[in-house]
Order: sequence, then structure tokens, then C-alpha cells
Amino acid sequence: MFEFQSEFLGQIDFQEAFKKQEDLWLKSKTKNLNFILGLEHPAVITLGRRADTEEININNQLPVVQSTRGGLATIHSEGQLVIYPIIDIRKINLGVRDYVELLLATTQKVFTHFGVETFKDDKNIGLYTKNGKIAFCGLQIKNGISLHGLSINIANDLSLFENIKSCGFEFAKLDKLANYNAEIKISSFYNYWIQYFSKLMPL
Repeated sequence: MFEFQSEFLGQIDFQEAFKKQEDLWLKSKTKNLNFILGLEHPAVITLGRRADTEEININNQLPVVQSTRGGLATIHSEGQLVIYPIIDIRKINLGVRDYVELLLATTQKVFTHFGVETFKDDKNIGLYTKNGKIAFCGLQIKNGISLHGLSINIANDLSLFENIKSCGFEFAKLDKLANYNAEIKISSFYNYWIQYFSKLMPL
């Protein structure tokens, strides 16, 4: 049976959260442990390894941080759930593509639970509603252990994405759970995510 430790941290600075991920990555490597963190970040632009500053609009006033994840520029902010699994995917016999599929399938199950229909796009990785992108995925796999993960629009200010070309697209169409159900708390979505992840995890 796959075992992991789960913790919801609330709101935490991006750099502080990355330091915590690195500490847990070392524990995963040396002690054969797995972890999943749920949290929010104060408003920040993060640049993936394929991103450059041309993706940031000239009038931007948000802090900009370089990230070790894959992908392009994105926005994290209050009201967006970020999930960081620190998991040795080799121990569960998953390649990177299958692991991404697991993360997205879990997230899709939670949206379905709350009555929101989503679909996947294999080219522009993430989850979408008919109105726009609602969940993002960006990873780093180091020595077989995952870092970074998912960001899910729950009740965040989508206008902040005007500061960047989201996933390489200027004025990208976006959506959030609050457009369908304004009562769902970030911590509740995270708790359901953990439940579905446990059910979908290969034995």
C-alpha cells in the first residue's frame, strides 16, 4: 500500500515553500518517505525552465521568481490551491507522463465531485472547462523524486494573469471553481484531492 504524509500549510511564500520541498525531497531520498503539501502563495509570477522575461508584460508590478519546474510563466496568488507532491515515482513504477496523468485525473475527479466538467489537453498540459483553463501542471523530477506539481484556480483573481502570457498565450482564457460554486474552501478541495489521489494511486 502506498503511504504518504499530507499537510495543508495555508498561505506561504513561494521561496519558503520551495525550501520546504527541498527538505522533504531529502527525506524522501534518504528515508524512503513520501509527502504531499497543499497551500496558497501570495501573488507572484514564477518562471519555468522554458520561460523568459518576454512572457512578462511591461506594466507588471508583481514579484518575479525563477522556478526549477518545467514549463513557462504562470501566476500564483491567494485563492489558488497549489499542490506539491514530493514522491519517488520510481517506487510506484510510474514514468513522468503517467505521473502527470495521475495528477490530472485526480484533479478532474474532484472537479466532477463538485459538479464541474473538465477536459484534458495533451498539447497544453492542464485541465480546461468550456470557459478556459482551470488547472496547471509543472514538475521537476530529481533522482526520480517529484517536486512542484499543480496549481488549481479556486477563488483567485484571474485578472492577475494579464501580467503574463499564460502558458505562452497572451489574454489566455481562464476559469475558476468559484464561477460555479463560490462556497468551496481551498482546504476542502485539497482534502478531497488527497482522498481521490489515494484511490487512484496504483497498488
